[in-house]
Amino acid sequence: MILECAVYHVGYTAALHPTWCRADFGMRNTTTPVEVVLFDLGNVILPFDHQQIAEKLSRFAGQDRRDAPGLFRHLFDFEKGAVNLYETGKISSEAFFQSLKESFHLSLSFEAFVPIWNQIFSENEEVSEIIRSLKRRLRLGLVSNTNPLHFDYIVARFPIVRAFDRWILSHQVGFKKPALEIFQRAMEWASVDPRRIVFIDDTETHVEAAAALGMQAIRFTSAGQLRKDLNESCGWKENGVRAGG
Repeated sequence: MILECAVYHVGYTAALHPTWCRADFGMRNTTTPVEVVLFDLGNVILPFDHQQIAEKLSRFAGQDRRDAPGLFRHLFDFEKGAVNLYETGKISSEAFFQSLKESFHLSLSFEAFVPIWNQIFSENEEVSEIIRSLKRRLRLGLVSNTNPLHFDYIVARFPIVRAFDRWILSHQVGFKKPALEIFQRAMEWASVDPRRIVFIDDTETHVEAAAALGMQAIRFTSAGQLRKDLNESCGWKENGVRAGG
């Protein structure tokens, strides 16, 4: 189990070992200088709520399909959700909407659908502040399960995403986290020993996948905890990040 205050790395036995971030658990700093930090987007930098989409769309559903929980499951089920094809680049935005419209007899146009689909995000300003601080010293990558409509909207609305040196996006690479392939694309871009990469995500399975590939992986719970993890567990100070080798 991933503990929320732990930084994970892979030892020589390939088992997951936590480097505790609290002094009372025996905190120790990493000995490997970090060169690259990879951030998740949703619910780390940009909090969001998919439930809003299902609730709003259900108002336009056919009389026999006005079931917001059912619509939510149809869209966002982890294994079978309709969004998976869209977020791995298998179908276009228009085809995704058309399939959803036919399944739920939606009485709205694509143009009316777009703002319902997109307007679910806000910005965690504290996390953005951390990103700007790291940007001065390290290379930054964004690794996100996303789709064209969402990401185009995000780029236009939230300038913080432009702070990243590289975007590794599921709909462009054809794989969603926790698939190893999307992490491998990020590692190919980073071109450093994985021990020199820190990966930050709010989802346990994503953190485990990054750690299994040798990265230092932080389970995000809050900006305050992230700052503490970076400052203490990784041997960094916010105004003087230890970087390079």
